[in-house]
Amino acid sequence: MFNDFQYAYLLGNLVALPLWLYFFIHRKDCRKEILVASFCVGILAILWAPWFLADYWRPEYIHSSFLKNWRLGGIEDFLYGFFLGGIANVIYEEVFGKHFCKRRDRRHHWTWFLIPFFALFFLVFGLPVYFGINSIYAALVSFGILSAFMIYFRRDLFFDALASGLLVGLLTLFGYLIFLALFPGVIHKWWLLPNLSHIFISGIPIEELLWAFGVGMVAGPFYEFFMGLKFKKF
Repeated sequence: MFNDFQYAYLLGNLVALPLWLYFFIHRKDCRKEILVASFCVGILAILWAPWFLADYWRPEYIHSSFLKNWRLGGIEDFLYGFFLGGIANVIYEEVFGKHFCKRRDRRHHWTWFLIPFFALFFLVFGLPVYFGINSIYAALVSFGILSAFMIYFRRDLFFDALASGLLVGLLTLFGYLIFLALFPGVIHKWWLLPNLSHIFISGIPIEELLWAFGVGMVAGPFYEFFMGLKFKKF
């Protein structure tokens, strides 16, 4: 429908805005959780951008001339991570009607895991990229290890992680169908397809859907894990 892709990244992010707002307004008990996850993933999306721009994709930014001298991602990267992180973190609670217990689990305080958690991520993600492995595949391996790390200490979060990953992957599929209807041809223009698997689902690189699944697996139980929160049993 549109051949000018300069605003495509920004408009594509806005597809997720209504759902993010619905969760934020409807789940008053999860607003802090949504904001924490949104800002964390949004900031990380900016920090990760240089790796993905090198070997995965080359999206167009609104201020592309400004970004030539800027080594990190743009506002579009932040919005992408902001909306995706917030949705991924609360979608399990919303779909399955989950609420937290007032009493927290103090056996595993978040400070015990914060440094090793991020050290593990940058070790697993950074080293493969440094040695020439495509950033998207390094990220997928990192997501798998980080979700396993959380589930090892919190077996009760397994279904949270799995359901969040599947739901975020499904939402990403529908979101991309809308995005591609508005901007046909953007996949071949932005994505560095020779570096990828050439496996597509409805015209979407499978790496995008696996990425969404991985984000859901990690972001879904992230807040519960670090804050020692448990769901009420019915």
